[in-house]
Order: sequence, then structure tokens, then C-alpha cells
Amino acid sequence: MANAQYVLAFDVGGTKLAAAVFGLDHRRLGKVQSLPAMAKQRPTVTLMNLKRVGEQARKEAGVEGQPLAVGMGSPGPLDTKNGRLLAVDNLPNLAGFDMAGFIQQEFGAPLYMENDANCFALGEAMQGAGRGKPIVVGVTLGTGFGCGIVMDGKILTGVSDNAGEVAYCPVSGGTFDQMLSGGGVQRFYTRITGKEAPAAKEIGEMAEQGDADALETWRYYGEAVGTALGTIAAILDPSIVVLGGSVARRLPLFREPLERKLRAILAPPAAEKIEVAAAQLDNVAGVAGAAEHALQHLPVGQLR
Repeated sequence: MANAQYVLAFDVGGTKLAAAVFGLDHRRLGKVQSLPAMAKQRPTVTLMNLKRVGEQARKEAGVEGQPLAVGMGSPGPLDTKNGRLLAVDNLPNLAGFDMAGFIQQEFGAPLYMENDANCFALGEAMQGAGRGKPIVVGVTLGTGFGCGIVMDGKILTGVSDNAGEVAYCPVSGGTFDQMLSGGGVQRFYTRITGKEAPAAKEIGEMAEQGDADALETWRYYGEAVGTALGTIAAILDPSIVVLGGSVARRLPLFREPLERKLRAILAPPAAEKIEVAAAQLDNVAGVAGAAEHALQHLPVGQLR
């Protein structure tokens, strides 16, 4: 395995940095490795951990030598053509940083960078719940709201690399990012009860124990998510919408109102055919999508 050809994939976030090695057959070699991002520290601290986690992933996979390419999913906005992070809110210490140059220097390979939601969608489309589907919408519900679109196995980026950037579109008295994230669950709880809301995780636990206010909260939240996804689906007519992220782990609490609202918005044939599914790859989707993105950019002669 030491001389195997491979790609190295990173999933970069404000809290943690994850990495894994993938072979040219798209299989992951070993477990995903992770280290804290240390985003409030000096840039050199975050970059040291990025290098370390990449080395740990190569050691875990038992590979040596340079990767053929490096894939990376990161919060946006990004300059994907030049491999730079722009004004990234949860990685402020790396704003404007030449990540492509750093990767070339440390790993000796070209960098192919994409938005983290796009990588999530691509990972699920190629290796997870959306495998074999022609149009896949991947949505992350967590600290924020993310959306990626994959058509025929390729990320739809749009003319400005901003396709799927719907976080600031309006829904239920706020934006997608405000109302469909964990913070949105809290906002709905406060609307219903007039009380200060606990964390979304706690509201989920309360609902699972039968708390009426918590159950009502998740109903309202599900309707808001369904409204948002219905709007997206009405335009794209996707085969499947795949939901991931920490809030999506509570999908059983809000699936029914979500699907009811979603299907009510769509034309009957679309409403009948569309699927809604929980992510299958969990925390691996981001690195899997980053790897797939890198593999798609390799010259055909290297893919054997």
C-alpha cells in the first residue's frame, strides 16, 4: 500500500479539521482523522493542525509519497479558482489566505477547493443516500444552513460559483440561515412559549419525552424547512433531498410536517417522485465529497 496512488481530502470547519485518504477506486483508506481548528488562534496554529491531520490521515492509510491531488471542503465564500479562503466568518484567521500555495508546499499536490455544503452534497450523491440519483440536493441543518446541488455526479456551481447559496433567502419571518439552523429551533420555541429557549439539542430531548411545547416547536420548524425545501425543489425538480447536520439528527421529530409542506408546494408528479432522506455518511460526507471533487479533476490517464 505504501506506493499506492491516492488523493488526500480535508473537511475544514471553524471547530475541527478532518482528513482522510481515498484510493483512485473511490474507497476510503482508513478512518477519518480530526484535530481542533483553533480558529481563534494565530493562523500558524490552525495551519500546523491542518498539516498534522493530513499526515495522520496518510499514516492511518499506510501510504507514502505525494498525493495526486488534494480536495478540500471549506465554509465560504471562497475563491475556488485560486484556492483562497475569503471572508470566512468561522475561520477569520485564514481570511484571504493562499491555501493552494500552502497545500502545494506541504503536500506537493494541487488543491481543488469547494464549499463545504457542496462537498456534503457530492459525498452523499456519490457514496451515500443519493447514490445513482441524477439530481441530488444536499442540505445541512446545524449551526447554520447549507445547500449543495449535484447533477449527474457533478457539483452545480453556477456562473459565479454561488449556486445553492440560499442562506439569506426569506422564510418564516427570518432567513434560511436564521430559521432553519439550531438557532431557528430556539426561535420557534420562544415564539410558542414566550420563554427563553434552551439549546436545540435539549428541545429535541424534551420532545422525545413528550413535552407538548417542544413537540409544537418541531412541528413549526418542520413546516419552515418544508417551505424552504419545497421552493428549492420546485425550481430544480430533484430526485432526492438529503438532510445532514446536527439538527437533522432529529428528523423523526419534524419529518411529517416537512414532507407535508414540501409536497404541497410541488406539482403532483414532482411531489410523488421526490424523496427526502437522512444522510448516510454522517460526518464522513464532507471528506468523501472533497475526495470525489479532487478525483474528478485528475487527468483521465491517472484514473486507472
